[in-house]
Amino acid sequence: MKLKYTTRDIVILAVIAAIAGVVNTGTGNIWYAANSSLGPLGGALLQGAFMWAYVLAVWLVRKPGAALVIGIIETSVEILLGNASGIGTIGWGITQGLAIEIVMAFGQWKNYSIWSAIAAGAAASQFGTVWTAIFYGWDPSYAKDVWLAVPINLISGAILSGLLGYYLAKAVAKTGLVRSAK
Repeated sequence: MKLKYTTRDIVILAVIAAIAGVVNTGTGNIWYAANSSLGPLGGALLQGAFMWAYVLAVWLVRKPGAALVIGIIETSVEILLGNASGIGTIGWGITQGLAIEIVMAFGQWKNYSIWSAIAAGAAASQFGTVWTAIFYGWDPSYAKDVWLAVPINLISGAILSGLLGYYLAKAVAKTGLVRSAK
């Protein structure tokens, strides 16, 4: 397991994080509208749309810490672009990045299958929802919608982040631009 980041790794993470920060700022506005109008269930439908870049970066760089680093950089870009949650946005980057790090650690950073991408996306989506509940003060002891949102979050993360990130990494690998994505 390599822990040393090359200049190439850092550039890949920075570029992906910057692009994702712009995309996710726009997606965040749609999420706020869905969450405001439909509650946690509406937000759960889109919760999985935010971590595709984390999965993409991990599959391209293939080093521990990549998901956490991209989560922090990506959400910092969102803050600079005016994310409505302000500095609290960093909480999503940290929790979602940690979730992917945990999934990858179970595979000892050697399993880059479609199934590990799906698991990483699903876990990141759910960890992000935990931060959402903390940040917005949802009390799951009597907020039934928070519990109903759990399976929707998992599916949303598996598809919108896990599969999308995985297939984006495969597409980038076919171009030959990134050697480590096999």
